Formats: sequence, structure tokens, C-alpha cells
Amino acid sequence: MKSIIIDKNDEKLELKAKKLYTKRHTIPLKLIDILILTETIEVTPKTILNITNANIPILFLSKDSKKIALTLPAISKNSELKAMQYKALEKNIIIAKRLIYEKIISHQESLKEFDININIENELAKLALCKDIDEIMGVEGAFARKYFGHYFSLFEKKLTKGYRSKNPPIDPINATLSYIYTLTYNSVTAKLYMRGFEPSISYLHTPFRNHFALSSDLMEPLRAKINNFVAKLFLDKILTTDDFTNKNGVYLKYNARTRLWSELKPFMDKLNKKLNKQIIQLKKDIIPNESNTKK
Repeated sequence: MKSIIIDKNDEKLELKAKKLYTKRHTIPLKLIDILILTETIEVTPKTILNITNANIPILFLSKDSKKIALTLPAISKNSELKAMQYKALEKNIIIAKRLIYEKIISHQESLKEFDININIENELAKLALCKDIDEIMGVEGAFARKYFGHYFSLFEKKLTKGYRSKNPPIDPINATLSYIYTLTYNSVTAKLYMRGFEPSISYLHTPFRNHFALSSDLMEPLRAKINNFVAKLFLDKILTTDDFTNKNGVYLKYNARTRLWSELKPFMDKLNKKLNKQIIQLKKDIIPNESNTKK
């Protein structure tokens, strides 16, 4: 998705003749796939309605980096695709194994960028023998602990406690991982919705309450790229401990987000290409003969 991020104090957003206007910029709607706004932006319900009527999802962020809301267009539903999603639940083990296989491979490759080599033969062998989702998630969980043990070794102790934490995050590395995971999760949800998928019909993760589990499914092979992006933010000193608050959890300060946005937008645009490949593969998993029917 082409992501447009608007995060300025006292900024006003207006829509005229299929163009968004701010005090500093004019952006044609045709250049936007998803619009990210912070609560500091002044925007009317009419403008929100017109933006979503142009089939552009809007992601709203709170100033304190703790709350996120996603507004989706009221587009027509693809009932045939959703019916095929349901039918494909019969082969959820096959799809789930593919996702975790790709996750393990991509995470191994990502650590090589930091000259860390891990053996994954044992994990792949166990994954091949899995007979249900619980067993698959068991392999994934054990691998994640092994992976993060190496990943967190990249950083100074003041940046991380050395293990994954969330709700709330307890250190700057975990805070940034969670923040970008959440942004990506909502972007994935928006793209699935716009492509006609039902984001709550999943093959690996279990849906609950307002959790769009299919978005979590597709994120698994993407997380390694996010992790490396976060690592480089700190290793290159783009973010430091001074950029975080520590009140009821560790969170990114508002003033530090400008530096994050300048790095995040090109990264998300690149990540979108990998997401598109995941969606294409998912559709092949659900509709095996789709490529033949198009010929």
C-alpha cells in the first residue's frame, strides 16, 4: 500500500476535487492506498466520509502512541471469496505449515544480516510432522524464543530486558516492535478487506472478539523484516532511550515519531510488496485452480 502519514500539531485536513489539502501539501487521492492520521489532525466527519467513499482506509493514532482505530470504506462484499475461505478451512494445517515454514526461513535469513547463524533443521523437521494447529504453534513458539534470544543480544542492556514483552511493553525495543507490528496488522487488515477477504477467517491463529486472525496469519512471514527494521533504528541511533516514556509501560514519545515516520514510510512501501505476494499465495491456497480459470 502507498502509505501517507500526516502527523503535525494543529494541522487541518481538507478534501477538494479529489485532492487532500494540508497547510503544507497537496496530495491527489489516486496516490493514496492508506491514510495514517494522528489525533492532532483537524478533520471533519464529512471529509472522513468522502475519503472512505474513495475506497481509502484511514488509520487513526493517538498522540501517546497507545491507541489505534481503523476506518474502512463500505465497499461491496465478495461473498464468493469468503465462501472459499470457509471451504479452505478443511486444509488449514497445510496453509498454517506453509506460513510457519516461511517464517522460520525468513527469520534465519534476517539474523544473517547481523552475522548470526542459527540451525533450523530441527524446527523444520518437527514442523513437517505436526498434525494439528496446537503442535504447529508449539514449534513456532519454541523457535520464537530461540530467535529472540539471538535478536535481543544485538542491543545494549538499557534498550531491552532480553525477552519479548507486550501489553505493556517494558523496554524501548519491545515498545517499537509492538508499535510497528500494530501498524502493520491494521494495514494488512485494510488490504485484506479491500481485496474482498474476510479478515476473521484464519488458518493459523484463532479469532477472538475483535481480532482479525487472518491478518496475524499473513504477518508471520513478514515479522523478520519488521524486526530488522527496528534493530537498525536503534543500532543506527535513529531512536534512543531518550525517545521513550516509562509510565504504565514504555511508549514512544510524540516528538520522536517524526524521525520514525521518515524511516517508516519507505519501509512500509517495501513491505507492501511482500504482503502482496502473501495475498497472492493465500488466494492460490484457497482457490488452487484460479490461475487456470483466468487463462
